[in-house]
Amino acid sequence: MTGCAPTGFSLYEHARETNLTMKQQVADLQLHIFDGEWTVGEYGDVPNSCGSNGYNFYVQRGTPLDSDWRMSAPSAQDMADELMEWLESRGWTSVTRQAYSTGVSTVTVEAEKRSSYVEDLLVMISSGVENDIVTIRATSTCEDGDRWELRELMFPDNLFEYEVIGREHPSAEPKFGMATPTPGP
Repeated sequence: MTGCAPTGFSLYEHARETNLTMKQQVADLQLHIFDGEWTVGEYGDVPNSCGSNGYNFYVQRGTPLDSDWRMSAPSAQDMADELMEWLESRGWTSVTRQAYSTGVSTVTVEAEKRSSYVEDLLVMISSGVENDIVTIRATSTCEDGDRWELRELMFPDNLFEYEVIGREHPSAEPKFGMATPTPGP
């Protein structure tokens, strides 16, 4: 990170673009895997600290545990192979797969898409007896700016009154903070 970090409205607008672009990439992947409501592990609009004076966002989604959802591929390994092709065909880079020893039914796929502010994507695919499970975790790129200032801009009335979302369909319009109206220039 070089140069002067943005502040005020510029900080807010860049963070909003970063956040919403990353969430759209994750939502596209979710829809490809399962067109239904996903469990929200981490919504992804609380800025975290990274670098010497930067922030990033973290998102986690999972297929619902209380359903009998099954992946379309015959095995986690097959789904990982298909998913790798899908990611590569959409401009994701550093796409890798990790399978574990015999008897472990979980396969992971990792990738990045820095042009869309995704520094690290991790998809865990597990086949189960009653249902299959896919968990997606994504971390945005580290962007210049003070996370505390950004947090105050996003949550001016207090982060602790933030509504926690338990489930969300990937096509839902993503939220970005609680500032109403949004900060202006």
